[in-house]
Amino acid sequence: MSIILTKKSIAMKKITSLICLLIVSLYINAQTAASLNSKGFKQAKKGNYEKAIKFFTRALDRNNFYTDAFYNRALAYSYLKKYDLAISDYSRAIQIRPDFKAAYNNRGADKIELKDPAGAVRDCSKAIELDSLYAMAYYNRGIAQMHLKEYDLAIADFDKALLIQPAYKEAVINLAVALKRKGELMVLRSL
Repeated sequence: MSIILTKKSIAMKKITSLICLLIVSLYINAQTAASLNSKGFKQAKKGNYEKAIKFFTRALDRNNFYTDAFYNRALAYSYLKKYDLAISDYSRAIQIRPDFKAAYNNRGADKIELKDPAGAVRDCSKAIELDSLYAMAYYNRGIAQMHLKEYDLAIADFDKALLIQPAYKEAVINLAVALKRKGELMVLRSL
């Protein structure tokens, strides 16, 4: 009986040691992933997007559920006009964190670039559903609506973006473009 207890206690000590080792390993990987993500972010701020992508990828090699690394790599891909890759990373970030409004908004913006305005409207609408005061999501949805020739909807989105953020210059410009395309903008000229 005492031999069995001893074997059980030895087995329990081994299991406890393995669990502790696993926890320490996970902690170290998480710290390493965060450090690599930070290095990638610094490279992206300098405009070194290719280098940034390498750091983000290495962070994801260490932690494949690191939402920020997927999001940051997607941003870098967007700056390089690699929209398919960006959309893939935004989608992965959303899969991990379904309430990630910026990922929905930016994925929508990239869908506009890939001539998918209907997809962009869906993504930007989801971002707005998550945050009804997200001016950039209204703006991007307005751009998508213009591509769909839905000028009334575009005008409403630009108006909402300007209501939230009155100094949103791009929204003012695109509101004028939408009004002109709809035939409602009258240009006053000096005599």
